[in-house]
Amino acid sequence: MREVRRGMTMACVVAVVLGSAYSTWSQTFEVVHQIEGRLQHRNGSVSGMRVRLVRKDSLEPVGETFSRPEGGFVFSRVTDGDYLVETFETEIYEATSTEVILRPRPRRPTYLNVFIDIPVKDAPASRPPGVIAADVDLNVPKRANNHYRAATKALKDGDSVRAEAKFREAIAAYPNYYAARLELGRELRFEKRFSEAAEILNPLPQIAPRRVEARLEYGIVLLELQRRDEAIEELRRAVQLEEANWASHLYLGWALLESLPEQAEPHFERALELDERKAARAHLALARLSDAQGKNQLAIQHLEAYLTLMPNATDAEAARKLAEKLRR
Repeated sequence: MREVRRGMTMACVVAVVLGSAYSTWSQTFEVVHQIEGRLQHRNGSVSGMRVRLVRKDSLEPVGETFSRPEGGFVFSRVTDGDYLVETFETEIYEATSTEVILRPRPRRPTYLNVFIDIPVKDAPASRPPGVIAADVDLNVPKRANNHYRAATKALKDGDSVRAEAKFREAIAAYPNYYAARLELGRELRFEKRFSEAAEILNPLPQIAPRRVEARLEYGIVLLELQRRDEAIEELRRAVQLEEANWASHLYLGWALLESLPEQAEPHFERALELDERKAARAHLALARLSDAQGKNQLAIQHLEAYLTLMPNATDAEAARKLAEKLRR
């Protein structure tokens, strides 16, 4: 699978002072915000595209929706923090990742507007030799396809129970349904139902042996299940298929960290080289490795780099304390 270009933009919030009365209120009640966005390309809006909101520090999903006919989408009741708005690759469009910062001062509920340009994929003629544009799901039976469409519509409507049921019906009608297995496995992982996700994702490397996302998704689930040897095998293959994929290097590094730390180190370094912001947590792993090697100054440098990228992460305070301890 060819490398996905990812557009990165930054959206910042500027808050208005509302007075001391509001200041007292904001310290007492939870402050939540709303992100309103629009997907667009040079020919107009992009509708029906899957959009996901994740926390930047942990990459934990917060919400998911689909863009409306005019390209709009909304995430409500979002708490303070640093987030990524992600769109998924399709047969027509590239994936994107847009950074959003919600930290108004003084604290107040905020509406943030985000406009995201969705890049169109290159023409097939420009693809690298040997890359197949559509190599899976070429002969899906109509019945299975109808179940899959119903599942994606249920996701769009926020009905995860119906979506899961319809994905399962699609797979029952066509066991080699790559897209249905990938989507369902990913949804189960988001819900931390890792054993079920592994069962659904397990056939994907055989169904589509040259698809990176299949091995990456399955490898992450295996890692969550502490099946490290199997995770290493899948993630190594993902790196071989697409060397310039930061996520494959990052998760392979985590899989190798306990048993083969000397092999983990170059993968963390490569993940940072490819996308330092998204792979920021690799700095924490490299700090740990440097500390174990007695390289205190290098460990401090990695901790400081992480704190520069993620100053408000949930583990930022622990990183600061460790850096201070190493300085003594």
